[in-house]
Order: sequence, then structure tokens, then C-alpha cells
Amino acid sequence: MTTLQNPTEVKAIKAHCCDFCSEPIRIGQTYLKSVHKCDTVYNWKTHKYCGELAEKMKLYEDARDCGYEGVDGDFFMESVSSLHDDLLTGMLPAAIVPEDVYQQLRHVSWHYKLWYVIRHFNNLSKTNQ
Repeated sequence: MTTLQNPTEVKAIKAHCCDFCSEPIRIGQTYLKSVHKCDTVYNWKTHKYCGELAEKMKLYEDARDCGYEGVDGDFFMESVSSLHDDLLTGMLPAAIVPEDVYQQLRHVSWHYKLWYVIRHFNNLSKTNQ
């Protein structure tokens, strides 16, 4: 994958879908837009908070280390879900069987997982200042 245009902030004049989280980018909302070429040239549109989260989670480095050319929506969503589950199970007493907890975590909505992880990184930033 080749980046033809680095991410720039754009104000949405029509509704879009975030290529990371698949949730809507609403009219008037500022989002990040970049242009890439793999087999074809395509625009990549993402919420600012999703782009920032991908950076904070070092997903671009992880993707490169795994041999991927970039971070797609599936990799983003899987990584966020996995981190969410790890953060919550890490707070549990050792006597609780993680498999039981993981079964229950499968029912947590994607939106909740995303915002839990965003808050986690925001809290880390505040404590590091």
C-alpha cells in the first residue's frame, strides 16, 4: 500500500462511514481523510478519535510486524475488542475463570468497547502529564 495523501482533517458535508469502526461520520463532524493506493486508488475516512486510537495502540506498527500493509477495519475492531476484554479481565480476582468472563464479554456492544478503550487511553494520558 502506498499513501498518496497523508491524513488531513475534513469537515463532512455529507454522511460517511468510518473505515475503522464502521459507525457513521455525521454531517458537520470533522474526520480524517487520506488517499492510498493498493491495487486501486481509494479514500480512507475515519473519525479523528479512531485514528488517534489506532496511533495510541500502535496498530500501524503491529500491522507492519505481522506483515500487513496497513490497518483495516477488521484489524482495528479486533484489536480494540481484544484490548477491552484484556483490560476488564485484568481487573478480576484470580479465582474467576476467564473463559466464563470472555463468554459474557462477547455480548458487550462494539460501541461500548470502543469508548471504554478510548477512555482508558485518555486516562493514561492524564496520569502521564
